Order: sequence, then C-alpha cells, then structure tokens
Amino acid sequence: MLTINSERLLADLAELAEIGRTEDGGVSRLALSPEDVAGRQWFQERVNAAGLEFRQDGAGNQSAILPAADPQALTLIIGSHLDTVRNGGRFDGALGVLSALEVVRTLKEVGQTLPVHLEAISFTDEEGAVVGLFGSQAVAGQLTPAHFTNPRGGVETLRDGMARLNLTVDSILAARRDPATLAGFVEIHIEQGTRLEEANLDIGVVTGIVGIRSAWLKFQGQAAHAGTMPMLKRADALWGAAEFIQQAKTIVIDQFSPGVMNCGQIALAPGSFNIVPAEVTLALEFRHGTEEQLDAMAATLYPLAETVAQANGLTVTITETSGCVAAPSAEAVVQAIETAADKLGLSHTRLMSFAGHDTQSMAAITPGAMIFVPSVNGISHSPKEFTADQDVINGANVLLQTVLILAQ
Repeated sequence: MLTINSERLLADLAELAEIGRTEDGGVSRLALSPEDVAGRQWFQERVNAAGLEFRQDGAGNQSAILPAADPQALTLIIGSHLDTVRNGGRFDGALGVLSALEVVRTLKEVGQTLPVHLEAISFTDEEGAVVGLFGSQAVAGQLTPAHFTNPRGGVETLRDGMARLNLTVDSILAARRDPATLAGFVEIHIEQGTRLEEANLDIGVVTGIVGIRSAWLKFQGQAAHAGTMPMLKRADALWGAAEFIQQAKTIVIDQFSPGVMNCGQIALAPGSFNIVPAEVTLALEFRHGTEEQLDAMAATLYPLAETVAQANGLTVTITETSGCVAAPSAEAVVQAIETAADKLGLSHTRLMSFAGHDTQSMAAITPGAMIFVPSVNGISHSPKEFTADQDVINGANVLLQTVLILAQ
C-alpha cells in the first residue's frame, strides 16, 4: 500500500515551526504579517523543490498542483492554513497544509496520475487576524466589499497586509471558484479537544462543523447605594445576568448536548464597590451542528433572558451579532475517510467539530469533510499544543488513501 514519506513530513513541520518561533516554543505567524510572508515563501520553495506547479490566487491562497491528464478534469482540493494565532502551536493548520503537500509529492514521486487535478492549498488568514476564513471565503465566493470596510483586525492592518501580498479588493473577489469545476475538499486537522485521546482512538471523522450564533445581552436595572438600599428592593443588573448564566448553562447541558454555550465577556456600570450595578452587558455565544438546533437554542435562551430579567425587576435588550452557518459534511467523503482508515487498520469514530475551519466555507461549494487526529491533553492555540509523531503520520496516510478513493 502506498504511504507518505513520514520523515520528510515530520521534518517539514519542525522546519516551518522555526518561522515565527516565540521564546517559549510557540509560533506567531499572524496572517499578512512579515512572519506569514516568510512562511509563504518557505512553502513556495518546498513546492518548487518538489517539481510541482505553484499557484497563488488573488486572495493570496497558495497551491501545489498535480495536474490530471485531461485539462478539463475536475479539481480535488486538500489543505488548510499556515497562519497562526499569536503565540500559538505548530500543528494547528500547518498539519493540514503540509500533509496535503506530502500527499501530492508522494503521488508525483511514484508517477501516479489521477483522473482529477489534485491541489494542496494553503488558505489565507483562517484564524482571523484580519478577516476569519478569509482565503476560503474568497474561494467560496462568500466575501463581499463590506468585509473590507470593517474587518476584524482593523482597516489599517488589512490595508498593510494586502499591500505586502500585492492583493486588491478586486483580485480577492475574483478568487472565487466555479463549483462545477470542483470534485471535493478534504482537510486534516488536529482535534483541539480530548475526545480521541480519551477514547484511545486514532482518527476522528468529522460529520459537520457547528454553526455559531452570538448576541449582546444588556440587562438594565437601577443604580442605588449599596449600603442603604435593602437587598429585596434592589434592581441589580448583575444578579440578573448571573442568574441567566447559571440557568442557561443547566439548560444547554440538559437539553442541547452536545451543543455548547459561552458568556465570554461582561461589562457593568457604574462599576463601584458601593453602587448597585445598573447595567450589565453580556456577550453570549452558542454552537450546535444544525441550524434547527441553533434555532431551538435561540428560542430557549433569548426568552430565558427576558424571564430572568423580569423576575429581577430588570429589562433586557438582545442584539444578535455575527455568526456562521452550520456546515454538515458530505456523507460520501465521510465514508471515504472511514474506508481509508479501515484499509490502514486505524481505529476511528464519527464526531462533530466545535471549532471553525476552512472546510465550512468550502462545504458551501463542493462536497467536503475533515480528518481529525488526537491532540495531547486537548491543548491548542498554545505553545503546549502537541500531536504525537505517529498520529501525524496516521492522519497523512488516511488523507492519501482518501484522495485515492475520492479520485476514482
């Protein structure tokens, strides 16, 4: 059975980790930064050294191409991203890009031509230093001019980064791919959780990527003297917010598992030892695998906030903000990954991804799915992020066999 060059893949991971290396062993290659540019140059050099066709589109996405004999053939895309969060780990994203490159190199070296064009891609700015899922959204045709007017990382950061890569708004929007030219998309990634490790399993076959809803909840009560106002007469906005958090936690665990919720930001006013809080603003986010479940969570959590507010003599204003749509995997791709794992004698399970990935953009235009490999202690976005060598090798070989199955 054909397998990848494991020593070469592990060496690539170690070498790339030196670009943007931090003092405590982490990696900082924020998208469009000088470190990201250095990583991009390194990737291009690796592609050229392998004798593969290199391509960069108008959004800065970089690809290694193994062409099919027929120029009109469909394109099967595999890959992930090389950018990192600040002081992140060396596997998040990089594992997917370098495994994809290794698969393409391996097939070229044995002289195997597929009935599809095979493309190993490195997407621009998955992590969101400027615009989250930037490159994959561009390919999927999901970016609009509005994304450039108020980017997450700031207009100046975006402008400087675009200049660094010679990108323009027009070139980015022109990076959109025609779905009719695509055969599918597969992304290998570290799990960033503990499910595989705790179950002692080799491979996770991702059945979908959760959708995300988020909202600002503003509880409003009445400021008062914290000493002279009796406890039972207070309209304490913080009490209401705290009660909502506790009840929401219980409801999500009991009614919406494996869905999750989080209150990750809180601000109160006036903000003093001796004043009853008059106003609390709470950032609420919740995630689930289907739009139906997200609708059900919204239909439960938002009325809960209103009920809790009323019970505490408060009012609440709910303002929904940005979110993303749930992205179910294509069953045919899921089954191909399972078949590949079986051929290699690797244990596997189906699971859902609760983090966002480029696959959720690509799933809108072509059948897609993800391969997960174990993360030690579930740690990610940290210098302590680690995946064992054998798990890296297993994942890359599953990707190779999945490509061979899907290509037919």
